[in-house]
Amino acid sequence: MDNKKLLISVVVAVFNEEKNLPSCLESILNQDFPKEEYEIVVVDNNSKDKTVEIAKKYGARVVTEERQGNTYAISKGMSSANGEIIATLDADTIAKPNWLSLIKKTFEDERVVGATGNAEIKSGNKFLDFISPILYGAFLRFNFLIGKPHLTGFNLVVRKKAFDEVGGINEKFTMSPDVDLGLRVRKKGKVVYVDKMRVITSFRRWQDNPLKTIYTYMSGYFWTIWLRKPPPVKQNVIR
Repeated sequence: MDNKKLLISVVVAVFNEEKNLPSCLESILNQDFPKEEYEIVVVDNNSKDKTVEIAKKYGARVVTEERQGNTYAISKGMSSANGEIIATLDADTIAKPNWLSLIKKTFEDERVVGATGNAEIKSGNKFLDFISPILYGAFLRFNFLIGKPHLTGFNLVVRKKAFDEVGGINEKFTMSPDVDLGLRVRKKGKVVYVDKMRVITSFRRWQDNPLKTIYTYMSGYFWTIWLRKPPPVKQNVIR
């Protein structure tokens, strides 16, 4: 593939994701978007199962990050991207068929350097699945309204030039490096919220201990958004 013509790099950081990765990669391959205009970069973060084998089977370019942790893995993947635009998904996340097309349309505005979209939760609970995009969309709109664009790793897009200019991922943020990136990259242009640029993500982060998960994410949000310091908490290696 001629990297000069490569528009989008889709980066997926993985750790023992043989169960979830196939659906994620299939959703990327089934986009209504020319396959020659994007690449898939899977970052293996010391997986012990068949994750790497699966990634290669689906035609992904696999890179390795031996330092354990999502921050390090996503940093390696985004830095390894060849596309003019870098998009990230989590392994347990499925992109809607028009995801890449909406990304391309959004970034046709040269002023745009970053973007995120809404997310639907696949929990099995009909009410929760219905209400989740409404609540999450309201949360994102609020943050954009107050000038704190909240980019989220399972649906994050950034222009590579701007990403490089701000120094990429700040690896001191072992929690919320995606949110930190959004706040830094906005200095290079517009960061936008596109509601229709949707993904479907799993409920697994909340299943075992919802209260602890809420505390972890709210702590990450407070320290990153308002104190502008690395949160004194670490994310679980499960993304």
